[in-house]
Amino acid sequence: MTQKLRYVFLFLNCIMLSSIAQENHFITKFSAEELKNAPVKLIPYPQEVKWGAKSLKLSGCSLQINPELSGYHVAIENEIREIFSNYSSNKSGVNIVVEFDPDLKAEAYNLNVSKKGIEIEASSASGVFYALQTLKQMVLVNDDKTAIPYCRISDYPQHSVRGYMIDVGRNYQSMESLKKQLDFMAMYKFNTFHWHLTDRPAWRIESNVYPQLTYASNHWQTRDPGVFYTYEEIRDIIAYAKERHITVIPEIDMPGHSDSFKLAMGFTMESEKGMKALTNILNEFFQEIPKEDCPIIHIGSDEVKIPNQEEFIEHMVNVCKQGGREVVIWNPGLEATDDVVRQTWEDKDIKKGNFREIDSWLNYVNTAEPMVQIQRLFFKPIGYPSPNKVIGGTLCFWPDVNLRHESDAFEQNPVYSSIATYAWKAWTADFEVGIPEYYTKMPPKGGEAYKYFSVFEDYLLKHKHTIFKAEPFLYFRQNDKEWNLIGAFNGDEGDEILREIKHNYEYNGKTIKWEKVIGNTLVFNERHMKMGYFDREKKGVAVYALTYIHSDKEREIDAMIGFETAERANKIHSGIPFKGTWDQNGGNIWVNDEQITPPDWKDAGWKSEKRKGWGSKADQEVPWEKQDFYWTRNPSKIKLKKGWNKVFAKIPYGSNYQNWMFTFIPVEMDGIRFSADKK
Repeated sequence: MTQKLRYVFLFLNCIMLSSIAQENHFITKFSAEELKNAPVKLIPYPQEVKWGAKSLKLSGCSLQINPELSGYHVAIENEIREIFSNYSSNKSGVNIVVEFDPDLKAEAYNLNVSKKGIEIEASSASGVFYALQTLKQMVLVNDDKTAIPYCRISDYPQHSVRGYMIDVGRNYQSMESLKKQLDFMAMYKFNTFHWHLTDRPAWRIESNVYPQLTYASNHWQTRDPGVFYTYEEIRDIIAYAKERHITVIPEIDMPGHSDSFKLAMGFTMESEKGMKALTNILNEFFQEIPKEDCPIIHIGSDEVKIPNQEEFIEHMVNVCKQGGREVVIWNPGLEATDDVVRQTWEDKDIKKGNFREIDSWLNYVNTAEPMVQIQRLFFKPIGYPSPNKVIGGTLCFWPDVNLRHESDAFEQNPVYSSIATYAWKAWTADFEVGIPEYYTKMPPKGGEAYKYFSVFEDYLLKHKHTIFKAEPFLYFRQNDKEWNLIGAFNGDEGDEILREIKHNYEYNGKTIKWEKVIGNTLVFNERHMKMGYFDREKKGVAVYALTYIHSDKEREIDAMIGFETAERANKIHSGIPFKGTWDQNGGNIWVNDEQITPPDWKDAGWKSEKRKGWGSKADQEVPWEKQDFYWTRNPSKIKLKKGWNKVFAKIPYGSNYQNWMFTFIPVEMDGIRFSADKK
């Protein structure tokens, strides 16, 4: 299927599925009211929970562990010590009992908190571990008093694979950084770490049989050349993950994404020499990393055309099987037998197959607009609408463009907000039918989906300000931002027509009117998905956004403003605005009819070397600047008068490679509120 036909199919599919979903209403496991009234904002939310009216006061505790689980006594004790800062196994206080229940599934648990104490039931150490992660979030501190609400929880994951992936082939991540990510994964009940270890720029796995693979001279000189993980470090990460009940799936990408391999070896992966070398590489890896610690291997196989596809994939899969490993490949990718797990990354696989599937479609962190990313992850259930046996999903993070520092990956991408949201979808899976319209648009105000998502925002922002308070958490509440949209107008014709604000206008023989919408970021046409409020429009038009902000006094506020969110997958976007402007395409914004002063752009007027396809290698080696994203540059200063203030923006569509969207976010909402019609 051609890319154009894919877009047509996606567009028609989205319209049909959206209509079906809305006709059947918005059906969820929980009501918005139930989630709102919960005394603790748990992420992920348990499958079944009954809250009591009282709380258990915490002091010291005594611990009793069923002999069936005695082998995990130290691990359990360590987790409990984190919860009870004054923990002492000999001190009287809260009685904690950990019981063995063979009828529960491996990752399931029951958690009861009452005046008698805390009781945990599980059939495995994983179940106990997840119960304790829930317990950690339930600790409430008020007036220096610590308590846990009474409750009865019966919980289990909806999906067996709950994964997070990071690419370290393009940009290396230190051991410290990886362990930090594993800690957050564990806290949110992820159980799979997909470690993308090799790619075009570099080979990050120690190799004794071919040491030249890790030579700095064979890596891209801008991408941490010569930096790799020793087998000791790989074993360390696997052990660290295992303690947190996370399985590591290493990926050795083949036969594509292999520039550094070809440079080091002098031949390609799919050649006869290449297949022999890969066989030796895999066997060395399997000898160093036993299957008990690493039962699954990912061998990539996507984005490549080779003449011997069937021979290559059959041989490599067999090498992995002989090493006692289960195999995962990308889908689309090379064809393989049905016992090989597919990880779907592009358009949904339309044909029904007998293979197991891991869903990674529409969840890439590095291509996401931070606000829209959360609603997309939330409103697209994992596996929807695949006809295949979906065993779970993996949230994927590809920091493709060169980084100055490893921390830039998390400053520039909504990693942690995505992890918290994806945990909810992977574990809780609170509804099965997605609403594709909401992948780029906020639900209409007042509807069930709007109410439900608004409550989820409460949960997400609670975690932002507690668990992630020291981390970049790229999300702000959206349900309280109301806007009017109108368009599209050819060129600048809307400038004159909209000088007088009216309910509707006659334009080109039609009546057009303002449409009320919600959100921090308004998407008119997202580049890849071809979805948004004006997704049928062609370049050369402009739309306009209007809202009113009421301030309880005269004040100056900080606001994040953006006219395009560049994808971090490559360096193709409209470019850096010219001096004195907001947007290369002609976008602008006014408050009370006064233009908001644009930033003092560095490299004003810069445009990417390529305007279609993938970005040039030269552009991608230049790291992103703080000015490039509305959330990393300094907020704009906006003066508000007491009472109502008019905010008006013009957003032109100037390029087929433009992510046509607009963002306006006050950093603080104290004392101000939005209204589309001054109500």
